[in-house]
Amino acid sequence: MVIIVVNTYYLSYLFTPLMKIIITGAAGFIGSHLSAKLLQLNYEVVAIDDLSTGSLENLNTIQDNPNLTIIISDIRNQKAWEQVAFKDDVIIHLAATVGVKKVCVDSHETLSNNLDGTSAVLDIAFRKGCKVFYASTSEVYGQSDNTSLSETDTLSVTSTDKGRSSYVISKLTGEIHCLNFHQLKNVPVIVARFFNVIGENQRSEFGMVIPTFIDAALSGKPLVLYNDGSQRRSFCYIDDVIRAIIGLISATDTWGNIFNIGNDKAITISELASYIMHKSICTSEISYQSMPAERNGKSEIYSRLPSLDKIFRYINWKPELSWQDAVDLIIAEHQKDTRSIEVL
Repeated sequence: MVIIVVNTYYLSYLFTPLMKIIITGAAGFIGSHLSAKLLQLNYEVVAIDDLSTGSLENLNTIQDNPNLTIIISDIRNQKAWEQVAFKDDVIIHLAATVGVKKVCVDSHETLSNNLDGTSAVLDIAFRKGCKVFYASTSEVYGQSDNTSLSETDTLSVTSTDKGRSSYVISKLTGEIHCLNFHQLKNVPVIVARFFNVIGENQRSEFGMVIPTFIDAALSGKPLVLYNDGSQRRSFCYIDDVIRAIIGLISATDTWGNIFNIGNDKAITISELASYIMHKSICTSEISYQSMPAERNGKSEIYSRLPSLDKIFRYINWKPELSWQDAVDLIIAEHQKDTRSIEVL
């Protein structure tokens, strides 16, 4: 285990007016964007990541900020980071095994990593008097006939013989674990169910659809759609998601609650592919293929659309950027990266 402490600012925490946020999985896509925004807002940030899916490159633009501490460690190793946690700090728990491809490669590690990681976070929060924001997933809703999904809807899990189920089960168990700590041990918790967060620096290697489609379009390769591409999804831009997170942890009456965070406008994957091809001005074609093993049968959820009534009621939040404008920004980023590589 290696610990990198960018600075020791946290040692003077009790003598500063800054609010400290501890982010697990901080070198990942959501975590790195969130870290940058919190630092911009003058929060003190402790970023924890074992770099299994995250990258220090994601933190390059903020690594010299004096209010940032970076710890490289598996969060299950409590001794590596419990010393930075103090009473009333907020732990934003994003760290998890993510991505359909990675989840299905090792079902056991997915389950162990996600469950034990959440247990470690809650244990430290209880002992140190911290608050916990827990990142769950829209996949806990499973297959549903409802037009939009509400926090009080029935939840379901696919057949347990599918590797992907270990991810859903671990996230759902994490929700219950958090709520138990809130109800039985008075640990303030918020559970957030994310619906397809997108934005710059999101990587395609773990099966994320938008960077996968954009990479294919810009390189002239086919965009692969499974079955007929009629699966419906909603995509929420990272800046809007960060506004929701900060709004929820800043409010006083949100603790002990579950909230959906996402975009309530849905599109089909086929429509998404067509839009990306048009905006990329590419020569790619669409290739329709049968479902791969990790998505086959009931493990593929065909429709996922959040109801945002509850979060709007609590913090007056709704997404501001359309999925089209968000995709345009991501395409521009990929095009810039492609031009940079060509110059090199």
